[in-house]
Amino acid sequence: MTTPIPQNFVQTIAKQRGVTDAELETVFMALDGQSTATIATKLGISDIAVRKRLGEVYKKFQIGGNGPGKLSELRHQLLFSYHIDQGTSDFSGGKGSLLKMAIGHRQEDWGQAPDVSVFYGRTEELTTLKQWIVSDNCRVVALLGLAGSGKTTLSVQLAKQVQNEFDFVIWRSLRSTPTPSDFLGSLIQLFSHQQKPDVPIDLNSKISRLVEYLRKHRCLVILDHFEAVLRPEELAGHYREGCEGYRDLIVRLCEVNHNSCLLLVSSEEPTELALLAGEKVRSLKPAISEEIAREIFQEKGLSPQDQELEILLSRYGGNLLALKIVATTINEFFEGNVLKLLEATALFIEEHISNLLAQQFDRMSSSEQDIAYWIAIAQSQISLATLREQMFANSSLSDLLKNLDSLGRRSLIDKISEGGETVFLLQPLIVQYVTDRLVDQIRAEVLETVKTQGIERMRLLKTHKLSINIAKRKGNKGEPSRSILALVKNRLQVLFVKTTGFEEPLNILNKVASDLDDKSILEVGYARENLAQIISEIQC
Repeated sequence: MTTPIPQNFVQTIAKQRGVTDAELETVFMALDGQSTATIATKLGISDIAVRKRLGEVYKKFQIGGNGPGKLSELRHQLLFSYHIDQGTSDFSGGKGSLLKMAIGHRQEDWGQAPDVSVFYGRTEELTTLKQWIVSDNCRVVALLGLAGSGKTTLSVQLAKQVQNEFDFVIWRSLRSTPTPSDFLGSLIQLFSHQQKPDVPIDLNSKISRLVEYLRKHRCLVILDHFEAVLRPEELAGHYREGCEGYRDLIVRLCEVNHNSCLLLVSSEEPTELALLAGEKVRSLKPAISEEIAREIFQEKGLSPQDQELEILLSRYGGNLLALKIVATTINEFFEGNVLKLLEATALFIEEHISNLLAQQFDRMSSSEQDIAYWIAIAQSQISLATLREQMFANSSLSDLLKNLDSLGRRSLIDKISEGGETVFLLQPLIVQYVTDRLVDQIRAEVLETVKTQGIERMRLLKTHKLSINIAKRKGNKGEPSRSILALVKNRLQVLFVKTTGFEEPLNILNKVASDLDDKSILEVGYARENLAQIISEIQC
C-alpha cells in the first residue's frame, strides 16, 4: 500500500465506520494504487460492483463529490488519523498545522441522522433558518413542533445545505437520554482529534472546554429529540433528574460570545429559551404546508382537488406523518379516491399516529390534561374567561396561565385573537385523540358507578361538565361537531346491549344521581348533572 499506514489501523478505523469485510478488502486494493479493472479481475466481480463498494466506503467516511479526488480524501483522512493516534507531527508545522489541516477539510459526524434523499418543500423555513444561522450568527436556534411534523428531516436538510459554512457539522439524537457529562465528553473528544483527550472531570469545566472549541472554530451542532431529556408529567420544559446539565449548557451557549450554532430539535421548548430569546437566540415552528401535502399525495399517485386538500389540512394540520399514512390508506382501501375517505370518516387516526399522540399526551401534567379535556368537550376554541368559569377546580389565574403556556411550549395548543379576546384551541389530531380518550374514561367511570353504586371512583365526571355549549370548529368544513354526551351514549349503548340491557344499569344510575341531591357541590362537583344528562341521552 502506498500510504505508510498499518493495515490493522485502517481496519480498526473502517470497522468503527461500519465498513464491511468485502468493502475493506476492496478499499485496501484501491489505496494500494490498483485500478478498478484490476481489482474487479482479482476479486472476480464486475467493475460496477467495485465502484459500488468504494462508493459505500466514501459514504461511511462522509466523503462527497465525484472523481478520483474521493480516494485522495480517504487517504488523507486515514493518514491524518494515524498521525494523531501516534502523536507525531509528520505534517510540516507540527501539531498546530495538523489542527489547521483538519479544519481545512471540514469534519462531519452525522450520527444516526436519517436519509433526506426525498425532501418536500419547506423553502421558506430553510431560507429563514439559513438566514438566522449563517448570516445572523445565531448562537442557539430551536426547531419546534409536534411529533410527525417533519422537524428531524428539516434539520438534516438544513445542515446539508449550510455544511460548507462550518468547520464542524455534528448531528446527534438525544433519544437515549445520554447524561450531560457523557454527551459533552463525546463532543470534546470529537473536537480534540484525539483518541483519548484530556477531558475535564466536572460538568462546568466540560462546558467551558466546549465553549473554547466553539469560539475557535465555526461549528454547527444539531441535537434532535431534545424533549427526551425533559421531564414528563410536569409543566413543559423542566429537565429530568440527572439531565439538568443540559440547561447549564444551553444557557452558557446563549449568553457567551462564540462563532458557532446549537440547533435544538424538539417537540417541547425548554423554559430557558423563552427567557433568553432575542437577537442571537430564536425559535421556529414549521408551518402547515399545502405544497408538501400535495407532493406527498402526488408521490402516492393521488391528485386531491383543492377543496379536498383544504379539508385534509384542516383535519391533519401540519402532521406530515399522518398525511403519508392517510395517502397510503386511500390507495389501499378507497381505490385511490380521496373523497371516499373524507366521506367515510371525519378523522382517521392509524395506530402508529395514535401511539405518537399518546406519548405527547402522557407527557402532560394532570392539570394540562384537564385543560385539554375542557377544549375537547367544547369542540371549539375556548376563551380564558370560559375556562376559568367552567373549571370546577378553581385554580388561580396564575396557575391557569402557566398551564396554557406549557401547552403552547409543547406545540399542542394554538393561541389566536378573536373578537377582542384571546382564545385557545388544540391541534385537530390532538382534539380527536383527547376526545376519544375522554370518552373512554367517562365510559369507564359510568361502569364503575354501576358496579359500586357510588361515586368514590369518579374523577372526570366530577371535575368536567360534559354539556357546555358546542360550537362548530372553524376550518373543518362539512364536519359536524359531536358532543361528548352523544359519544358516551354510543359507547355505553353497545356495552349495555351486550350485557344486561338498559333497564338495570339505568335504575342504578338514577338511584346514584338521586343520592347526590343532598350532597354539596364541593363534594360531587358536576357528577349529578352529568349522570342526569347521560341517563337522558341513553333513554332518547
